[in-house]
Amino acid sequence: MSRIILSDRGTFLGKSSEQFRITRKDLPDVLVPARGVEQILVLGSGISVSSDAIQMADELGVEVVFASYYGKPMARLIPASLGGTVKTRREQYNAYNDSRGTNLARSFVRGKLKNQASLLKSFAKKWKGERQDLWGEFRNNSNQIEELIPRLNLIKGKVDDVRGEIMGVEGIGAEIYWRTWAKLIPDDWSFPGRDYPAARDQINSLLNFGYYLLEQEVWAAILYAGLDPYAGFLHADRPGKEKLVYDMMEEFRPMVVDRVVVSLAREMRQGHFQDDCRMTKDGIKIASKAFYGRLDERITYREKSQILRNIIRSQASSVATFLRGERPCYEPFTPRW
Repeated sequence: MSRIILSDRGTFLGKSSEQFRITRKDLPDVLVPARGVEQILVLGSGISVSSDAIQMADELGVEVVFASYYGKPMARLIPASLGGTVKTRREQYNAYNDSRGTNLARSFVRGKLKNQASLLKSFAKKWKGERQDLWGEFRNNSNQIEELIPRLNLIKGKVDDVRGEIMGVEGIGAEIYWRTWAKLIPDDWSFPGRDYPAARDQINSLLNFGYYLLEQEVWAAILYAGLDPYAGFLHADRPGKEKLVYDMMEEFRPMVVDRVVVSLAREMRQGHFQDDCRMTKDGIKIASKAFYGRLDERITYREKSQILRNIIRSQASSVATFLRGERPCYEPFTPRW
């Protein structure tokens, strides 16, 4: 399956028989067989999509996402026939006031902490025997993060009452993680620490871009699982903010985005960024290829070879079945390192 990414102003996406036709000024038209397309991503403004192309995308189950030029999702077209959500959403809203909401909030953070620790351990291996100091530091800090996990199990009560405690544990882990992760970034780049959302350095710009693309995937997974993307548990409600999307992103951030940024920091150059630290068109192409390549990657998880994007969909379905009482607990995504 392929993906159509439209980012040049003046681009027009239309339909030609059973193909998508991409028209750009001074360039030959490009025809893409529609049945081989999984997603259409419209980045930025000044881009047109015909109603015929939208209808064909709907008929074939092709996702259409509109985002800012730098990847932040703004809108998603979903089929009007999307249903089967009433029971799931009723249980989702009810869970906010019982133990299920707290269980989910704890699980999202547990998955994030476990994966942060695992990522640090995986990178530590390259220093064993060569840089014992760094190897020891990464192992020690990853162990400290893992030691925070049992504290989550002690937190009881309604999610509104205990959210601060859960986020406090997450915050301690984040402080250890980011100061350790920073040592993976070459000295050519400045990374003063996590800076969101106003990235003032290139590495934070890459992280934000990767998280925006991850947000699109989680958003789609939640919708197709029949869940309300705005009714979260770990993150407090705010009008217009898809808090359940942010909740579910937590367990995937280290393995889907942070890992890729370490590689991109060695591949990309200063010329791939503008003066305000945002990526150039060429920089976006390189980063998009790397992040989408990771989402399309197969990993061994639960004794099976699975595509990461499909695992995100499966995890969203697991949240839904837990809320409906069809499984006793929600197990976050924590692959072996």
